[in-house]
Amino acid sequence: MPITGRDREEIANGVVQLRFVGEGETENQIGAYELAQTLEGLVELTKELSKSGEFGNGPAPDLRVRPVQQGSFVLEAVVWLQDNPITGAGLGLAGVAATAAAKQVGTAAGKAIVDAVAVGVRQLRGQKPVNFEPLENGDVKVTWEDKSVSQVRGATWDKLQKMKRPTRKALQKLLAPLNDDATRLELRDAPEGTSTNEILSQPPEAIARREDYLETTVEPDDSFEDEDWFESEARIRSLDFDNNRKWRVETTGHGTRQAIIEDVNFLANLDRPGEAIHQNDIFWIKVREVRSKERGRNATTEWIVTEVKRTKRGASDGDTEGTPTPVEQ
Repeated sequence: MPITGRDREEIANGVVQLRFVGEGETENQIGAYELAQTLEGLVELTKELSKSGEFGNGPAPDLRVRPVQQGSFVLEAVVWLQDNPITGAGLGLAGVAATAAAKQVGTAAGKAIVDAVAVGVRQLRGQKPVNFEPLENGDVKVTWEDKSVSQVRGATWDKLQKMKRPTRKALQKLLAPLNDDATRLELRDAPEGTSTNEILSQPPEAIARREDYLETTVEPDDSFEDEDWFESEARIRSLDFDNNRKWRVETTGHGTRQAIIEDVNFLANLDRPGEAIHQNDIFWIKVREVRSKERGRNATTEWIVTEVKRTKRGASDGDTEGTPTPVEQ
């Protein structure tokens, strides 16, 4: 299914600035290999974001590196969408006007990359949003505990939450200097013509640290969640009238498991005369089986019983020996 992106003509070219900082709050050099990895990671991450529609429909932006100045190590990449950086050929007056308008409200191309890195770093740290708002244009607005806000495409949010190998590898490369010379990476974005010092005068929009790089090197467990439905003949082996999540159900073909009983009509009828449950009662149940696994945790299987019908009565009401075992509180 194709992903609908933003309107490409409304996205301005811009600058993504990466400032690597060492122990003494400055860093004048980083290794050539680490620098190459950062550039490669930036290109790969930009391609991944392009697949999510961050830069509209069309090819991924062209990244051009501005000259590195002496001082603290600052790497700046110009994100080109609207014209060809080699020939200077543009999109005509309409494209130029749209680009100029976009620049007045911020550099969408650069900010898309910076916001994506910020969300990716938060994901590596296991942070969860306090508010999540889908927007009409296909973006999602994410508010974090520190009151900061990220806005990315819905498809980008899904990509960063799943953190599959291509996305994780791109972030690992981008953060590579944090494994050696640098201890902190500051990310900023700005309109295309902004100078290095002007960009540096603004607070960083995202910060990554050495532990974030180390997290990218850990091969994660594969997380998943899927569900299946089945129907089966069953017996109730233990029950809890105060908690519908603690019933134990024995089925004929799917084993025995603690289950959540969601059939409210069945639960409501248990108080009626002659409806008490006994050990040998036979039921026909419909179950939604949810299998899931989160990173760092064992896989779990949960049964949600959505429908219960008694098909055969067991012992009489006076036979207490046949009553299912109550769950201990």
